[in-house]
Amino acid sequence: MPSKEFEFYLKANLKPYQGKYIVILENKIIASGDTAEIWTKIKKEYPSKNPMLAKVPTEETLVL
Repeated sequence: MPSKEFEFYLKANLKPYQGKYIVILENKIIASGDTAEIWTKIKKEYPSKNPMLAKVPTEETLVL
């Protein structure tokens, strides 16, 4: 069964985040940035939580 965060990722309008990394926690995008380092920062802020890191593809990205 997919996590709540993954389900949110699939349904959310992520167009403003194309090409960026996002961190999702409890059905909210709580951070975004150009590198995956944002996950480390968020994990320090929420040590008991399990946030999801994702890279939002650009329109040019082909997903197979």
